[in-house]
Amino acid sequence: MTGIQRDITIGSCRLILGEMGGCFAKDAYDNSGELFDMVEWADMAPLIYGVLSDDADAIIMASDREEGAARAAFDAAGFGFHRLLVWDKITATPNRWYMPNCEFGLYLYKGRARRITDCSSKALIRCPQQDVSHLYLGADVPPDQRRPHATEKPVALMAHWMGNSTDPGDLVIDPFMGSGSTIVAAARTGRAAIGIEKDPKWFDVACARVAEAAERNQMEMPVSAPVSAQQEALAL
Repeated sequence: MTGIQRDITIGSCRLILGEMGGCFAKDAYDNSGELFDMVEWADMAPLIYGVLSDDADAIIMASDREEGAARAAFDAAGFGFHRLLVWDKITATPNRWYMPNCEFGLYLYKGRARRITDCSSKALIRCPQQDVSHLYLGADVPPDQRRPHATEKPVALMAHWMGNSTDPGDLVIDPFMGSGSTIVAAARTGRAAIGIEKDPKWFDVACARVAEAAERNQMEMPVSAPVSAQQEALAL
């Protein structure tokens, strides 16, 4: 890592504020170290492939407009493609050309394909969108900025996919943490996690949410416990 501004460990979860280093460093791709809002699929895919352990799963969220480009980039990076997962948000976004009510996840694998835990799971899951991130904003955030994260995901959705692709104690990596739903899901389900976020406002929200989840679950996993390469099991 480089350009780390804050590095906090809560239970078995490590949350990092700043730019990424190593194979994600700004000199490894032509993007000046920017993260989510600037990284192209073709730049992102090989970096994610490189940090995952052998025989790892990855779920990459994409809209219907971006799914094709995303899949092509992750195919080129060496990932195998299992299936397109569909998240039915139930609510819809107003539109004149059919109202979109779904988002999509590329269900990918690196190395040897592994079975999911619950093989009866369907590719489509109905899970209501329930924005809660704005409830964790600090008192210093002005009223005109007290809105939910623009791409917040339900913890229940992340926990469902995570439970099918990892075991308790595995390490989950989210290089675009946002308001922290993936890391909260990891904390609730006994997974270790690393989340990276560049926006201080949402980093603080993620920390507050993960701390709440860790306290609620009374997690007893030691903070300093080493994580083996085999535990690097999922990127969301």
